[in-house]
Amino acid sequence: MTRSIADPTVYARAARSLLHALESHPRTRLIVIGGAGSLEIEPGVVRADSDELLHESLDALGLPREYAAAVRGHRDALNVLRTSNRLWTYFSPAEDIGPGERTGRFRTGGDQPVLDADGRSRISMEDAAVALVNEAELPCYVQRRFTVGY
Repeated sequence: MTRSIADPTVYARAARSLLHALESHPRTRLIVIGGAGSLEIEPGVVRADSDELLHESLDALGLPREYAAAVRGHRDALNVLRTSNRLWTYFSPAEDIGPGERTGRFRTGGDQPVLDADGRSRISMEDAAVALVNEAELPCYVQRRFTVGY
């Protein structure tokens, strides 16, 4: 993580390199696991675009504010993918992701977080993995981002 904070442009550069590699393999799909910081918390409002909102979120998760650079790097990589005509999918897990139980019961969404009954964006790592494998096996979000939550 230290390197990605020191040079957050690495994410967009990696996205461009991967898309370039796909030029010779146009039927191959790229699946990228990113972050939740680029999700719209309300129409047109993205946490990664605001120092105040991003720092508030990092503080709540107990992460150093220096991680803001990496969050923005992930957002920039998503924006690179969005300009491509290649087969890509970007997975933004819920804001609160951690060890838990594999329930197989979760909801998927697009550019806005999926919130539970308490208004929280959360998912277990186990259910996030199930969602990712489901998408790999039965594509629903080609050339789009998706997210999951309870």
